[in-house]
Amino acid sequence: MELVLSSVTTAAVNLIVFSFLPVLWWFFKHRQAGGFLKWIGFFRPQLKSSWRILLLFAVLYAFFYNFDFTQLVDPQTLAYIESSASVSANAFAGLGAAAVLPALIENFIANGMAEEILYRGFLCKRLCGKTGIVGGIILQAVLFGLMHNILYMAAGLDVGLWYHTLTFLFTGTGAFLLGWLNEKIFNGSIIPSILLHGGGNFLASMLIAFA
Repeated sequence: MELVLSSVTTAAVNLIVFSFLPVLWWFFKHRQAGGFLKWIGFFRPQLKSSWRILLLFAVLYAFFYNFDFTQLVDPQTLAYIESSASVSANAFAGLGAAAVLPALIENFIANGMAEEILYRGFLCKRLCGKTGIVGGIILQAVLFGLMHNILYMAAGLDVGLWYHTLTFLFTGTGAFLLGWLNEKIFNGSIIPSILLHGGGNFLASMLIAFA
């Protein structure tokens, strides 16, 4: 129960923090045009490309998700990461079924929904409007990758330049794919990226929980 309450708290805090700027921007500049959820991209997704493109994307994303970039990390750094309390997924280590509910809350709401609102909902759409769809997708991916580097440094994790580089490339690539999924394959809805982002994180947490 304590872990569930902690996950609920984390989800609430993340939603507030990651939605703060988008809500302010919408309130002062766009509220006359419609509601916040529709403006941010929280509406029913509709496929605007062919099923073949979607299938190709699914294969590409599966390859990306299953690529174990930790094999490029030296064992000492990897052991340090896996034992650090600053890495949120480690809270589920060895908990088994008890980790399912808190992991669902944390991965789909605290990470999936909150981060997608800011990055694919707010930043990606604003940047796409300024630089074009491809340019906006790339720029938000760079910002998303840098966010993870900043979070590692803010947590005081001493992981070295190589690990930071791998983290930036891995998370940035994931952000690029999620942005492409929303803007180029679907109709700008952020629901596909929320589900994919949350689902990927949840599976990773379950691997840790049942290891």
